[in-house]
Amino acid sequence: MNTSANTLQLILVRHAEADGASGRCIGHTDLPLSEAGRASLEMLCSSKGEFAQALAARVQDTVLLSSDLIRARETAARIGTTFNIPVSRDARLREMSFGAWDGATWQHLEATDGERLGAWMEQWQTAAPPEGESVADVLQRVDAVLAELRRLPQGLVIVVAHAGWIRLALCRMRDISSDRMFDLEVPYAAPIVCRVDRETGRSVLVQ
Repeated sequence: MNTSANTLQLILVRHAEADGASGRCIGHTDLPLSEAGRASLEMLCSSKGEFAQALAARVQDTVLLSSDLIRARETAARIGTTFNIPVSRDARLREMSFGAWDGATWQHLEATDGERLGAWMEQWQTAAPPEGESVADVLQRVDAVLAELRRLPQGLVIVVAHAGWIRLALCRMRDISSDRMFDLEVPYAAPIVCRVDRETGRSVLVQ
């Protein structure tokens, strides 16, 4: 097999900024994009931008996957419309669920459920919020998706997901412990381009 057949180009895109997310515990809570978020998509999809240049030669050989949450769906829809790529949705690309805490402000949680919040923050790698997911739960979703992507025949895959999911995917592909996930910067609506070895699942960060 040649190098291109052994390698998958994977572009990870965190959704654009969501409306009303600041200061809140947002996992599966479904929020639309903010005006600033929609404006940032104009920059992302600009014909002069790096993202468009990366897609220019590969649009006919591209898969576009999105979390089914509104903020990711809106982001993916803009990409799909601009570059004429159909969008497929996958709930496994969702952010971590915060269960009973999802959608609440962190200030409210500190005031009303401070003991459980503190316990979770001390053991966030292994513990789960009430009725929510742990990091290990999300990693199971990440692993399943990455394994499937490596088997796709297409040479380029765009995944529109969420900060936590993307950080954990990068940890897996770059052999970084998940307790360092927050060391990885994942800005809104900014492409992270990787070359992924289809056999090992390891990645080289391109940009």
